[in-house]
Amino acid sequence: MNGTELINKSKVWFDSKPVEIHQALSIHVFQYGAHWMHTRMSELSPENTVPFDKSIRFGLYGLLKYSICLGIFLLSSILLSRIHVGLLPLSVLIFYFVEVHFLFLFPLLIDRVPNPVLTSICITYRIGIVRCIITVMQIAFFMMVGLFNLRKPFQNWYIGCLSIVLWYTNDVRDRLYK
Repeated sequence: MNGTELINKSKVWFDSKPVEIHQALSIHVFQYGAHWMHTRMSELSPENTVPFDKSIRFGLYGLLKYSICLGIFLLSSILLSRIHVGLLPLSVLIFYFVEVHFLFLFPLLIDRVPNPVLTSICITYRIGIVRCIITVMQIAFFMMVGLFNLRKPFQNWYIGCLSIVLWYTNDVRDRLYK
């Protein structure tokens, strides 16, 4: 499935099963997000559900993921701006190139897969790095645009996250259990 198909399926699913949307960000955002993902994964694929493990340090994994992605983004922005300011938009592409390596990190952690970082990287290359980047950029654009909806700024964010969960459930999870 491409990004548009994942978003459309997620919208339909999201509308059929309304969830409470929390708009406050806190230090526990990754733990909360992982619990939310676990609930969605349980609904989408109950046969493969394991109990939610609160001992997993989702916050540390989230900080690792986004520290690496943002660090590379900033470094590439500095280097590209020194070459030519017109190259700065490439920093966004570089950010997503790095980010897709961690694309399925949280679902893999939820499923308690050994070596989740390495497994996420391997899955990204198995699916195809270009396909992953294009799909994630479509979903990310949808999520970012939604932030301008002042009434429900995080609704698209949840739908985008659900798109990743659907992608994982449909294209990755069953392969892990076979």
